[in-house]
Amino acid sequence: MGNTLTTIAPGQFSQKNVSLFGFPGGSKAPLVCPSTNTTGYSGRFLKIACKGYAGGVSGGPFLRNFDGKRGDVIGVIGGWKTGGTIDDESYSSQFDADVIRLYNQAVNDYAPDTPNGDATMGSSDLWKHATGAASGTFHTSSQQFGDSDLIVKWDDGEVTLYPGDQNFGFHTGCKPDAPCETQLAKPNDVWKNYADIITAGDYAGTNAYDLLVKWVDGEVTLYPDVSEGTGLPTALDQHLPNEIILAAPHSVWEYARGFATGKYGGNQWPDDLIVRWSDGEVTKYIDIDGSGLHAEEQLAAPNDQWNTASLITGGDLDGDSNGTDPNHDLLVVWASGTVSVFPNVNSGRLQNEQVIESSSTWTHASVIALGEYGMNDWEDDLIVRCSDGEVTMYGKTQAGAIGREYQLVPPPAAARAATAQRAVRPDDPCAKVCGPELYRRSH
Repeated sequence: MGNTLTTIAPGQFSQKNVSLFGFPGGSKAPLVCPSTNTTGYSGRFLKIACKGYAGGVSGGPFLRNFDGKRGDVIGVIGGWKTGGTIDDESYSSQFDADVIRLYNQAVNDYAPDTPNGDATMGSSDLWKHATGAASGTFHTSSQQFGDSDLIVKWDDGEVTLYPGDQNFGFHTGCKPDAPCETQLAKPNDVWKNYADIITAGDYAGTNAYDLLVKWVDGEVTLYPDVSEGTGLPTALDQHLPNEIILAAPHSVWEYARGFATGKYGGNQWPDDLIVRWSDGEVTKYIDIDGSGLHAEEQLAAPNDQWNTASLITGGDLDGDSNGTDPNHDLLVVWASGTVSVFPNVNSGRLQNEQVIESSSTWTHASVIALGEYGMNDWEDDLIVRCSDGEVTMYGKTQAGAIGREYQLVPPPAAARAATAQRAVRPDDPCAKVCGPELYRRSH
């Protein structure tokens, strides 16, 4: 005869007659905020305005229709910033079918869910060696629906392909009738010593994506229609039959420092390229194809600010590139730990910058890529490989907010313990970081 665990359907975040309970650290009695209403936040959180819910209230229930003894549990203080960053607003993650499943596993002592596939993605010690990543529709099983896969370049020259599972993760272990990780190039000195930047797009105009590689000497090479059956060259005298040289060795491309492929030219094809150069200049090339890199346009003149852009990637963070506005958005991780989005990059300049994260944790981001790894039709899922080897997917990242965190490769245990003790925001004394922007209210 206790409280009833109750789910909230998508779009039904506005709930009435909700009481909030919490126990602030240092308090001798719990706080009760009776009979108020909730609203939605960022499409996946319950938000409630109740004053004085300071550090220590995490886990306090949202009880709908509380009669003085019991009610419907529709949330607990947590979720966004694990409960919020100010005392007068609290949050809960959406209670959906996964919550019921987890509850049933716990009370019945069932075995927990296991990762998809027959193997995991490996350890953080392995992923420390990933030096580049490119999202695109590569695997033949993904081409029917345009789903994203991930190509990874490793520091020993190996290149591998991970097929996306459309559940914010990847197929890794092989089993009948299912895709799995594929080696595109064995460890070799060519990719180890000379491959500098990789990106991917549909430059050749077919359903399969193409891999674009910038080499350390300034050569830019295009490998069309890469799939799980492609064998990339591993020696200087090897070349694929359809390999295309877009820029010759010792060209100006020696000075390119970052690539972001996307739809920046006004058509439906992800065949445009934003480039950050060594002097801070940012330019755009549209309609790249087998005949070359075309129509360079300056988006930012040489400057000191863009010299501090550590990583850039392109995607559809506002969900409108398939509609009336086909232009993708540019996501930037700055050396300071700020993450910002420039929405709908088209012609002229970069504008309307929106900061979506700011934390010293993001200074450890080493490799990023945006792709369509969830269940919608937009390239809004952000993969981050941190310096300690942790790999995280931020699903459904938006132009105004980072997405839900899915940890694909855990960090080393020692690093995880140290991270949990590191305070990040002097203006938020009750917050301690447990991962990129994952806050826990402390007692």
